Amino acid sequence: MPFLFTLQGLLRVRELQEKSELQRLQAMAAQVAAVRAEITSLDAGTEHARREVWAEASAGITGAELHFSVARESFYVEHRRMLHIKLQEMERAHQTQMSRYLKNRQQRETISHLRDRQLAEYELEQSRKSQRVIDEIFLIRQAARKNQ
Repeated sequence: MPFLFTLQGLLRVRELQEKSELQRLQAMAAQVAAVRAEITSLDAGTEHARREVWAEASAGITGAELHFSVARESFYVEHRRMLHIKLQEMERAHQTQMSRYLKNRQQRETISHLRDRQLAEYELEQSRKSQRVIDEIFLIRQAARKNQ
């Protein structure tokens, strides 16, 4: 008789849930990385703009150009602040998702360990049955030799 794990359906559900939670976690990690990259890019753009303004200032710029660069800098600062807030929210959501994933993984591992233990018991019992059959055959042959 083949090995039948009575909780196979539940194990399959837990595996699918774990996979789904992992995919959500990976998607969130990608989003967090994208926002971090956007912040890094914004910082690089801001620094580049500052260098340009300093270079132009040494050559002489008008008040309107200076006013524009201050407004642009103010926009960069506000945009960076908003991105940082978004990043913090995303990181909290990522941590929450990580907890959900780890919980699902633990539940799946518990059922997997139960299955592995039941399989080991099944295999041990099959081995014992096989050994009993071999022992009986040996005893029958030995009895047959004595009767000859």
